[in-house]
Amino acid sequence: MKRNLLEIYALAVCFFTVACFVIVLGIAVWDGVSVLAPEFTLSNHNWERHQTDEAFRKSLSNENRYREDKDSYKPPEGAALTDARIQSYDQALRAERRIGFQGLARNAIILLLNIALFAIHWKLAARARKNAS
Repeated sequence: MKRNLLEIYALAVCFFTVACFVIVLGIAVWDGVSVLAPEFTLSNHNWERHQTDEAFRKSLSNENRYREDKDSYKPPEGAALTDARIQSYDQALRAERRIGFQGLARNAIILLLNIALFAIHWKLAARARKNAS
């Protein structure tokens, strides 16, 4: 079976689009997990700082240590600290979910372009094979 240059080119593009499809699909699955279970994909640092009031207080102190008025900064205490920690954790989860949605949208666009590129080159390879026979 003799192959012409156009068919080899088209099949090579198809091969690389399949490889790209698999990689992007794996990334899209991770983004889907990020949307469905943001607690799981949240960074370790962000997760650990929200586990206890003490860890959150230490995190707030570290974040504010370079402020010009660092000596006047006092992290909240008691129930206010707990409320701030819960609110911050909810905000972190919403941000993680948003990042997941953005990734899903980006990967959906890439996958659509990938499928179109594959279909065009598959037909091109079939046509080149038919013309060579």
